[in-house]
Amino acid sequence: MFMAFAWNDVFSLSIFSAMVTGVTIGIVYAAGQLMQNPRFNVWAKTELFQVIVSIVLVFLALFLVGLIGLDPSADLVLDAGWITALSSTDVTTVYENPQIGATDSVFDTDEKYLKNLAFFAHRSVRASRALMGSTDEMSKYTRTPCTPAILLCLMGVNGINVRPLSGAAAYMQTSNTLLFTSTSAYLTILAQIFFLRFIQSGLIIVYLPLAIILRSLPFMRPFGGALLAICFSLFIIFPMLLFVESIFWNPYEWVGGSTWNEVDDFVGDLEGQSEDTAYGDLFKQVGDWHFTDINSAVPSIIEITSSAFVCSTFLFAFNITVVSAASLLFARLLGAEVDLSRLVQIV
Repeated sequence: MFMAFAWNDVFSLSIFSAMVTGVTIGIVYAAGQLMQNPRFNVWAKTELFQVIVSIVLVFLALFLVGLIGLDPSADLVLDAGWITALSSTDVTTVYENPQIGATDSVFDTDEKYLKNLAFFAHRSVRASRALMGSTDEMSKYTRTPCTPAILLCLMGVNGINVRPLSGAAAYMQTSNTLLFTSTSAYLTILAQIFFLRFIQSGLIIVYLPLAIILRSLPFMRPFGGALLAICFSLFIIFPMLLFVESIFWNPYEWVGGSTWNEVDDFVGDLEGQSEDTAYGDLFKQVGDWHFTDINSAVPSIIEITSSAFVCSTFLFAFNITVVSAASLLFARLLGAEVDLSRLVQIV
């Protein structure tokens, strides 16, 4: 209700600003004709053109805001069914954590898509952590064989310690890199979810009218144009990018069901045994299931971690780069300059 009321206010405020600006331009033009001052006439014609451009931008902004679902009263709204119609894949059957509905709006689809990516990245974190923990314990496991004869061992003659699973330290070093990468991917996806909620919170209702009003003022036009370009890029282009990418950037399809199940079984078996068995007793038998499982699970864990990185950190950096480029282009079309290079460097 607040959103609908606010967007009606934006439309009314924009029309009122255009009318006031038009009256002002008319007065200045009439004064220029009366005083035969060509500067007044040139200024009036220039401002009239800018008013027309501002009106077009207002209608375009209101249409796009309604299209992505920020205005509940809009007649035409994009939903997840459009993705199914434009692609060969039914988006409602692709994801399960949570499942995307056919009538979900752009923002609902984006958030559910990011939650599915977060679930994927979290599984990568669990697998990397399980690999690191198991190989760390395996590499530290020490046996003390009885040398020489058994009776002499009772007298403390034995002085030899053996670490039969010390080779697992190489896997442990690899798992450190995997854990760092998967954790970074997971946190990046969570940051995108909160950033998307910030966009959906309705602050564009404040920024967009402010940008339109500032652009109507001659001395504030560059700043107003820059703010308007940022509004278009952050509040419209960014959610639309995620909306389209939800069908083309699907890590579940990249890794396949066999890889996902293998990692899931590895994590589940290890966590189950660590709960039922003393930690030191897990690795007493050389040749137990652990070495065999680790050798087969490491490639799958690497594959899941790399896919999580591409769909989180790399994808977020790509989207921010596109948003920055779009802001720069829109700002130039509006006669302003926008420098978001610092934002790109942070990402």
